[in-house]
Amino acid sequence: MAKTKLRIAIDQFCDENWPDEEILLFGSADGDPYDEGFIGVGFQQHKGPVAVYDRDKCVEALAEEFARDSDDEDADPYTDAVEWFSFNTEGSWVGEKTPIIVSTIN
Repeated sequence: MAKTKLRIAIDQFCDENWPDEEILLFGSADGDPYDEGFIGVGFQQHKGPVAVYDRDKCVEALAEEFARDSDDEDADPYTDAVEWFSFNTEGSWVGEKTPIIVSTIN
């Protein structure tokens, strides 16, 4: 599978600004719904740059994917996306480079 345009842009942004740093991104290296939630790179003291994601944007993108992929008319893609994201993403730790998830104020 070829990389999506958005994943290419994210990779270029990270490579151009932090060429000597590993920035761990959520999802597939070719592109993923999580890319819609990527909002930039942040820094943790003594840990260097880490990817930053907007929680609501990630959940919305997952819900859209779940809606496209579901044949179940009774399914609630948004609720499924919230549960999936909470358990599989917010609940994961993959080391010091684990991305930061931000909930924003409206």
